[in-house]
Amino acid sequence: MIEELSIRNVGGIASASIPLGDGLTVLTGESGTGKSSVVRALDLLGGKRSQASSIRAGQEEATVDAVLARDVSGDSPVLLARRTISRGGRNRTWLDDRAVPLSRFSSVMGERLRIQSQFAQMELLDPKRQMDILDFFGGGEARNLLGSLRKVFEEALSCERSLRSAREKGAELRRRYRDGEAILNATHGLRLSPGCDAAWEKELEAISERVGRLRRIRECLLGMTGGQSGEGLLDGLESSGLGVLREISPEERGRLESLFSHGMDLFRRFAEELRKSAGEESLQELETEEEILEKKTGILRKIRRTIGASSAEEVLDYCEEARRASEWLQEEAARSSALEEQGKSLRKEASRLAMELRRMRQGSALELEKKVNTHLENLAMGDARFSVKLTGLEKIRGSGAEEVLFTLSSGGREDLPVDRCASGGELSRILLALQLSLPGSSLPPTIIFDEVEAGLGGRAALLAGYKLLELSRRCQVVLVTHEATIASLARRHLAVWREGDSVAVRELSAEERIAEIARMLSGNESLAEAREHARKLLHTAECLSEQKDLFPKEV
Repeated sequence: MIEELSIRNVGGIASASIPLGDGLTVLTGESGTGKSSVVRALDLLGGKRSQASSIRAGQEEATVDAVLARDVSGDSPVLLARRTISRGGRNRTWLDDRAVPLSRFSSVMGERLRIQSQFAQMELLDPKRQMDILDFFGGGEARNLLGSLRKVFEEALSCERSLRSAREKGAELRRRYRDGEAILNATHGLRLSPGCDAAWEKELEAISERVGRLRRIRECLLGMTGGQSGEGLLDGLESSGLGVLREISPEERGRLESLFSHGMDLFRRFAEELRKSAGEESLQELETEEEILEKKTGILRKIRRTIGASSAEEVLDYCEEARRASEWLQEEAARSSALEEQGKSLRKEASRLAMELRRMRQGSALELEKKVNTHLENLAMGDARFSVKLTGLEKIRGSGAEEVLFTLSSGGREDLPVDRCASGGELSRILLALQLSLPGSSLPPTIIFDEVEAGLGGRAALLAGYKLLELSRRCQVVLVTHEATIASLARRHLAVWREGDSVAVRELSAEERIAEIARMLSGNESLAEAREHARKLLHTAECLSEQKDLFPKEV
């Protein structure tokens, strides 16, 4: 509960200290005098978003201070709250003289006060808000059940998201590494290492050059010796030499024959040495080594083309990723199976909780209808019938397995959603009836109504005042109003008026209240008839304040 409110440089208010207390407090004044500045200050106190336009013209910052009675025991019986805003956009907030973040301030103050404007009845048009109201009415048990359902539902969703993500990842890995097993098998015997492809190419080039050289030497040697296929150059040379020696004279033959024999021996020795250096065994080894290298480089090129790699390093990276992917896929099969079982269990539990919540909501709906209609009857809406309709959904949500719809029927009309058939005045009364029907635990210590009776008049306005008075017995109620009949019911009456370029706010004395209510009745606070009517209203209100039953048979 707010005990005192201090405002500096908010809207048109330069400085104001406003005493508040329990029960019903009203704030009145001519239109345009600055009542909205008080409401704006309360908005800031409640943690609402600030705007530079809220700061008084010519000033750089605005401050709202409040002294609130604590609703729980503590070191101090009061809570001190302060909020300062500046044109530069800086927010500073304090609780008990300790600087706190705005989020913390908003959380604490949001639990202590609620502000409802003349447009607050628009909340009734929001299906989510209608559901919240029904669950508030269900009390702690309903909220605990809803909390359990939301937790299980979120766990089920998380389980499904994990399973879906795993399946998507698995599909992507299988697509990306569809040839992974074959490539791993193919690379197993290659003994790849970084840079091996370039080394192999260089080594293959050198071996190929040596093989080619040896083959050319062998071809030349075969030409010289003839091999097993026939005569070679040496055979022909020997035959030709012997033929020449036979044709020359004996004298010359002896000398030349020795030279010829020595020459042929040298040629044969030369051929033998060539044969040894280009031996069959050495060439076969090189050809085998060349074949192995050609096969390895061929396999590596094919792998690189298949996976789009440009080097052995990239092939090695791919193989490591493929191995990890294969391991992940094997492990994920077991994990996915466990997730599927967990998901089934969570969905089953969510279904159970949703059905239990539905049964509770069905019971709460009947009780809420009964209480709201009782209040509406006292608000001159006895011919109207308020209903809470539950419609089942095909799928369970975190909020349950049904939707909630508030309907209204009157004068024999069929039930229609409140947004299609209720007038502004009817919506105001329905909202007030709902506030009165909710359990005390759902009400904040302070509720501020900003012209919530807009659209009402005469007897309907008076009955709305009685209901506000009834609500003020459960929590602190501050009402900004233009209705004299409602203003007369208040325990405390604050008035707003302009003094030059500033706005003044002050609690009225008993005589000042008569003048203010007379002004509200007739526009002229000096009119005798209006002042007499004001006195009667205040006297009636004083009598009512002592009654437990605010709704006698005739009002």
